[in-house]
Amino acid sequence: MKRYWKIGLIVALFLSLGLIVISKEASLPFVAMEAKGVKLDTTGSNPVVLLVDKEAKKVLPIWIGPLEASAIDRELRKGTSPRPMTHDLLYSILSEAHVKVREVRIVDLKDNTYYAKLFLTVNQGTVEVDARPSDAIVLALKSKAPILVSGKIFNEQAISLTEKSAFGEGPGIRIQELTPALASYFSFKGNKGVLVAEVLPGSTSETSGIKPGDIITKVNSKEVGSVEEFQEIFDSLKAGDSVRIFLFREGQSKEVNLTLKP
Repeated sequence: MKRYWKIGLIVALFLSLGLIVISKEASLPFVAMEAKGVKLDTTGSNPVVLLVDKEAKKVLPIWIGPLEASAIDRELRKGTSPRPMTHDLLYSILSEAHVKVREVRIVDLKDNTYYAKLFLTVNQGTVEVDARPSDAIVLALKSKAPILVSGKIFNEQAISLTEKSAFGEGPGIRIQELTPALASYFSFKGNKGVLVAEVLPGSTSETSGIKPGDIITKVNSKEVGSVEEFQEIFDSLKAGDSVRIFLFREGQSKEVNLTLKP
């Protein structure tokens, strides 16, 4: 009887260890992100900080306050203020106290509010502090510390910059629908446009100067507001036709001309 009891205990122990391993494997890791800029959304002109993963595949927009937006923008531009602002003061206090910002983690999303943790190195130990993402990002930029986002938040909330769905094909380019989030990311405030997601090497489009990230607003004299409209225009053209493409790039409107190849 004792032998069976011992075998049962060992089995239960292995099962519990197995569950622990499975649990750890199932947990999503944190994703390293970079703050790429602060924009105003296209609907309410509210400031948004844009976090992009290292491979530039997804962007996570986080709506923040104007003061925090100004502080983040100043850090990204490596600007200074005449007198120390609140974040400057806090960073100075941490530095004088020999406290280092080790990393920032955005850990949760509840009722449309993001929650962050600030990990500080104090006397060779680590202290975890609750923080708003905007404040934490400012300190991370000042300290050149990593900004990490929960894998769950990244998978559920980040927006793809290379989404392959709803794509259309043109003369050596692949285009996709321009969502409000993507429009905000590229600082585009127009009403209509489609995003160039890919340009094939050696194509007519590449030769003419079209680049990924360009927003095409018109083809010849026709406005383009969707992948379907873009496709209809190019389906009506034939080899040898000259095409004028109007596009938006880095805050400026541009025009390129190309000739369709046979």
